[in-house]
Amino acid sequence: MEERALNISYTVLYTAILAWMLYRHQRSVDGRWGIGGYILLSYVLYPIIGAFWFFNQNNIYGDIAPLKLFPFIYLAVLEWIAVCPILQYDKNHIQQIEPPSMSFLNIFAAIYIVCTLLQIPPIIANIADGIRNIMVDTAAGVDMYLDSQIVDSSYDGSVNNLTAIIFNIFSPLAFILFFYYMTLGRKYLWAIIGFGLCVLIKSFHSLSNGQRTEVTMSVVNIFVAYVALKPILSDRIKRYVRIVLAVLAISITIPFIALTVSRFGEKEGGATGGLVYYAGEAPYYFNNYALDANGTRHGDRTCNIFKQMIGMSAPKGIFGVRDAYPEMRMDDSIFSTFIGDFVLDFGATTTAIIFILFSILFIRLTPTNGPNQIPFHRLILIYFAMSVCMQGGFYLFNYSFDGNLQILAIFVFYVFFGLDYLMRHRKERRLAQ
Repeated sequence: MEERALNISYTVLYTAILAWMLYRHQRSVDGRWGIGGYILLSYVLYPIIGAFWFFNQNNIYGDIAPLKLFPFIYLAVLEWIAVCPILQYDKNHIQQIEPPSMSFLNIFAAIYIVCTLLQIPPIIANIADGIRNIMVDTAAGVDMYLDSQIVDSSYDGSVNNLTAIIFNIFSPLAFILFFYYMTLGRKYLWAIIGFGLCVLIKSFHSLSNGQRTEVTMSVVNIFVAYVALKPILSDRIKRYVRIVLAVLAISITIPFIALTVSRFGEKEGGATGGLVYYAGEAPYYFNNYALDANGTRHGDRTCNIFKQMIGMSAPKGIFGVRDAYPEMRMDDSIFSTFIGDFVLDFGATTTAIIFILFSILFIRLTPTNGPNQIPFHRLILIYFAMSVCMQGGFYLFNYSFDGNLQILAIFVFYVFFGLDYLMRHRKERRLAQ
């Protein structure tokens, strides 16, 4: 009984710390709900949802241990450090994006949309077959998931479809560019429709493989991009967007629920128990094991491809990393937040230093250049931070393994349009003289 009381006390304290951070931030922005506020709100909700799993005496999901106070305090502090650049974005109340050279952006948009369109025939066939199987066969979801895991683990890193590579590594940008083009008006209807197709394909693709992670991350990115640019969208566009998002939500929810029932419906607790477990497990597993995991992975998950690119050895794929560290008390088969992923890779002290440095760097790299205005390339960088913080609150660092290439693509995009911004402003200053 005393142990249960301590567990409840630590959970309440952790949730209260996050709620206090949310309260202070909302006061600083006069109650306006920006993406930083929503991220902090989600951090408050996850331990509440997870409590229905952790404190369930008939729990059938996962192994749990008594909670400790320090891991929750450490987690809350690093969550706040990670979200600081986004809170600054909220405080700046961005209502205008300084556009880049549209010729360059349109060239990228056209190339990316074409690469996506070339993926449609096989993807549509897979989606149709996968969703049909899920809807008619209760065991299909498990079978497809296991098959996809085998395919992922056997990938040898070879490049045999360049358009598919481009589609995948630049896919995080599709969400923010979809809404950004909406802020530019009807003359860019081709780009709005094109990126809308990109978002749809990315959102539905993983369902055909029995995987829910990619569709969940896509929904999160849609939400992040919309909220970040909502103050810039016209009221008419907002009405259309809400209708489109409602249709998309219904279209995704039906097969998503069917897949969840297929994966968990036969277990005690059913699909609802599975969803509660996935949504709320991360802070509790972080508390149980992250700071005392019996070793570290030396960056083999979060920096896997980066290590290989500079000539360092790293295990291949998810199962390669799991097999390389069998002595660790926790791996990426369970969620521990994106902070937990870094702690398991680098340890608590190094992770804290990394997060502090990156938070300072992102704040310095994303200042406004006028009242309530930010340049396009800085929007891209801050959007990346938003995506990581929002996804990682209940999952892991979603840019691990091949996702490292997505980080590289985003930073190449940022640097290219950053240089474009500097050259244009330098030219304007020379002309002004």
